[in-house]
Amino acid sequence: MTDLPVEAAGPGTFDVIDLMTGYQAAAALTAAARLGVCDLLARGPADAARVAAELGTEPLATRALLDALVGLGLLVADGPPDSPTYVGTVASHRLASGGDLRLVAEKEAFFAREWLDLAESVRTGTPRLAPWRERLVTDPVRAREFLRALVVLADETGPDLASLVGRGDQVADLGGGFGAYALPMAVAGAQVDLVDLPTVAGWASAELSTRASARGWGHALHRVTPLSVDLLAPGAFDVLGRGRYDVVLLSHLLHDHDDIDCRRLVAAAADLARPGGRVVVFELPGDPPGAFGPMFDLMMRVETPGRARRRSELAALLSGAGLVDVRVLEQFAAPAGVLEGVRPD
Repeated sequence: MTDLPVEAAGPGTFDVIDLMTGYQAAAALTAAARLGVCDLLARGPADAARVAAELGTEPLATRALLDALVGLGLLVADGPPDSPTYVGTVASHRLASGGDLRLVAEKEAFFAREWLDLAESVRTGTPRLAPWRERLVTDPVRAREFLRALVVLADETGPDLASLVGRGDQVADLGGGFGAYALPMAVAGAQVDLVDLPTVAGWASAELSTRASARGWGHALHRVTPLSVDLLAPGAFDVLGRGRYDVVLLSHLLHDHDDIDCRRLVAAAADLARPGGRVVVFELPGDPPGAFGPMFDLMMRVETPGRARRRSELAALLSGAGLVDVRVLEQFAAPAGVLEGVRPD
């Protein structure tokens, strides 16, 4: 074996083993959620024997799972080390049935199976999942839960895109799902057309109402209008009205599509903006340094025909659509990549 300089030696052996076994923590979390551990402890503390009895699980394996969850920080052990009582945490309660993080856990558990075939996606450039349009038809329950999970992730980790709009602005949120960003923009006073495929748009009104009620945003609900438009169909953008929007938002949309469709989408978004209006793109770019961007790029290659483009590629898409003053909005911290371009007068 060739000797490497110290700076090229990479992580130590145990660090590499940690990478290899990283799936175990995710599996323990998901098992706890699916078995009902999080639900039971949301009702109050319990020892391992009670958890096993109520859930109908094997006692010693149950104790091992509970101790692992303590080690991961998801539970707290109270009392003697050999016979503790297990106490739920805020995080474990959110993993219980109906909890917001339970949606994310189920989403990631579904995708984890597909990641096992990552080598094949890298070898062939072919995603492991059926196209999104097909999944809306063949597995609508999982598709709807996936879109709900995206709202949770936007609430927890997304940038404050509402800061980019003003009261009275006309906004088109293209491929906006259940309005993760459309509803906060409406709260800020914008009038938002929430545009997505017919199935998604059909679900959106109920999902928006539920979220607005939970967040105390009911006063803004009337400023979001779900619209059923297939963005890649001929004449789709004529339905929306060219040149009428102050802001056209493409949030987490481009990474689902190949380069040809991305150019079509950005060009159409530019047409929808009024002269002086802005096209805003929010993506998680595939740029290094660090693993986050490249790992997200790999995720897209497993799940979609698209990819996580780098900031320079996103900027080139905006410039190629004839937009000017293209720039990365530096007020939004990495890993978010928020760019805008202006339609010339």
